Amino acid sequence: MRKKLVLVLSISCYLCMSGEWRANGVYAESTILELPHPGGDTITFLEDTSVYDETWKEVGLLGPQTVKILETREVRWGHGEGYRRPIYLISTWLGDRWIAPNRALLGNPQPFVTKLDLGRIEPLYNDPLLSEPTGGQLAPQIVTTKAKWDEHYLIESKSGDKWIRPSYLFLEGVREVQEEVELLNLTPLMRHPYGLETGSSLSSQTVEVKEVWRNWHRIDSWLGPVWFKLYEANAVDVRHILEVNFGYRHIDEKDPKLTHMTVDVKLGPKWREVKEAMTVDFKFNLYNEKGERVAASRTGRAELNGAESKSVDLLVDGSLDQGYVYATVQITRMNDKKDPELDASAPMDIADPAQPKFRIGKVSVRQDGEFSIIKGQYELDAKGANQVKGRITFTDQNGQVIGTVPLDLITDAANPGKGTPFAFECVISGGLKHYVNVKLEVDSIASLK
Repeated sequence: MRKKLVLVLSISCYLCMSGEWRANGVYAESTILELPHPGGDTITFLEDTSVYDETWKEVGLLGPQTVKILETREVRWGHGEGYRRPIYLISTWLGDRWIAPNRALLGNPQPFVTKLDLGRIEPLYNDPLLSEPTGGQLAPQIVTTKAKWDEHYLIESKSGDKWIRPSYLFLEGVREVQEEVELLNLTPLMRHPYGLETGSSLSSQTVEVKEVWRNWHRIDSWLGPVWFKLYEANAVDVRHILEVNFGYRHIDEKDPKLTHMTVDVKLGPKWREVKEAMTVDFKFNLYNEKGERVAASRTGRAELNGAESKSVDLLVDGSLDQGYVYATVQITRMNDKKDPELDASAPMDIADPAQPKFRIGKVSVRQDGEFSIIKGQYELDAKGANQVKGRITFTDQNGQVIGTVPLDLITDAANPGKGTPFAFECVISGGLKHYVNVKLEVDSIASLK
């Protein structure tokens, strides 16, 4: 707690500076006696920033300072269709006017502990505004952060806590590991997850992974450090039957929570060898960096043969505005077999003693880079649509908790009740590879009739 207080006080000292207004290219006296300190509704300029009226005519210029945000909008900026960017309404000597700063910090510094993989040499600074360079630099390496202010990070270094603003090719949220990963297919190698192909690939083999980020893996090779994914598609199912790549999408005109998306689908490498055409019903789930599901598609169907690819139009429920970083595919029917991953004979013996009518079984965990994908099946002794909320906890051989996954399921309205298994999927950011026991806790079971 003491360290946090010192951090906030030191940041405040750098921001208690007098502002200066400019009008029509000429400096004007500021009528502000005290600038606001950074907060959730403030923005801090790091350079001169233009001021616009409602017609987007430039009417003034503001020097570096902290101001309160009255309103935020998103507009198209630039030539042609341009690109979408936020603009902010603030109070000025001319009244309320708009700004669209290029270099600015939103809000205030927040405690933030994670690991960054720095891809380039980074200069070090003593202050969060990067106005006091130390003269020192960091070579490309993995560092631990203590706080974050927009794109500025407070990190631990040999010379104490310092601020950096990482340049392109850095990765936030990496995890250092020492684990073996099996490659089942020819796997292309990349210099970096953002691109830079090496032109080389690895054949099927087991490799030792040193670092993971999202669904990327880093290894040391004859080329130096390189990255790979277990599959090239945007999403696959647990058995790699189907590969899905996302294409064009647009929000529904009547329902903003509904998105129309076109996807390209094809069979996985081993399934392309099957001579007969295959009819596959599928859907996909989209997750954020924490492993929280942000959207899910409705079921689509594709008839595929060999290596051919087909486009399928799907409806996606949920908001994609916040973005997603990971996706999975669920096969709901393959040829004439419904839910091919279900096993009606599997024991459903994991239950909460306080809610015995809901049970899970056939739980498995698949690791894909940073993410653990939990698959299983459940039974609910209640007919119709019901919502089940709770959590699944994984412990190691010493009884220590290594991960807890929120559970939020809605059963189908046609659910006949007892004895009918349904598939479920959860995702968590972190490794569950060495779990030994699974515990289910149910908070509520509510009818949706």
